[in-house]
Amino acid sequence: MSEKKHAATPRRKEDARKKGQVFKSQEAISAFMLLGLVAVLKYWIPNMLQRMEALFPYVLGLSSEWTERSVASLMVNILWLGVQIMGPIFATGFAVAVIANYIQVGILLTGESMKPQLSRISLVSGAKRMFGVKAWVELAKSLTKVCLIGYFLYASVRDRLQIYPAMQQLDVGQSAMFLGEALMELAWKISISFLGLAALDYLYQRWDYEKELRMSHEELTQEYKQTEGNPELKSEIKKRQRAMAMSRMMQDMKKADVVVTNPTHFAVALRYDLKEQKAPYVVAKGQDQVALRMRELAKEYDLVIMENRPLARALYAQVEIGQGIPADLYKAVAEVLAFVYRLKKKSAG
Repeated sequence: MSEKKHAATPRRKEDARKKGQVFKSQEAISAFMLLGLVAVLKYWIPNMLQRMEALFPYVLGLSSEWTERSVASLMVNILWLGVQIMGPIFATGFAVAVIANYIQVGILLTGESMKPQLSRISLVSGAKRMFGVKAWVELAKSLTKVCLIGYFLYASVRDRLQIYPAMQQLDVGQSAMFLGEALMELAWKISISFLGLAALDYLYQRWDYEKELRMSHEELTQEYKQTEGNPELKSEIKKRQRAMAMSRMMQDMKKADVVVTNPTHFAVALRYDLKEQKAPYVVAKGQDQVALRMRELAKEYDLVIMENRPLARALYAQVEIGQGIPADLYKAVAEVLAFVYRLKKKSAG
């Protein structure tokens, strides 16, 4: 197999897609999910706290009379409160993941990727996955994430280092609000930095996908044969089709009234029958060797051969087999047919 240096054809990409081999950046999906969750939390946390705050009086009211029924009601209310609190968060993450996947892949339903493959349990393939380029890229991405999180965490603490001692004078609510704002700012910076990392991963995944689908010259040739057909076979089919068409044309010459010649380079057989067409039409035509064969058959079929160089050239160039002659050639053809009919009449007389 020669070097794979040719870009993948649309058919190669379509076949790969059917097998589940598509271009997708998982980092982009994760980054957008993180950004979406941070955005939801920023506007949803106050609502979460209000709902949780409203639950405490209800719990305290039940503390004096714990019964099986009150405990069951409490558990149902807590469960429903959890759904209300976490529902928008989970819904946002799910929606962002679906949209990000759809933008990159579109709608794709295939079971090829779920079929068992021996290469997945091969020691050689496993070693390549563990120590190959992709493994190093994944390691680099993980280390980059750790470094980004560590840097932004350090920067957040550094910028507020002088403020933390003063928090001793704040109550619990104020301290929680201050820490919440710091954490939210940290989350925004991390999620935006992850978007930059996702952009780089997107470019890498696109390059790797194109590299994986590259084709060798032999693969291009084989695909062309499968798509367009074997050139040698197509040539043979066309050759046989021309031979069959030539055979039919020579048989149809029996119906001709006259063969107009160049005299050696062109030959055109004409027929005139009002029941078939209103104007004379071409039964057969040919050039060089075909014209020679037509003249031989004309003698064999006892057809009139008439030399008329301008008319033979004009008929050959302007009229296809089975078509009527154009109006500008009516007069010349009529003179030829009139001569043929007079000739036949004399022969019959």
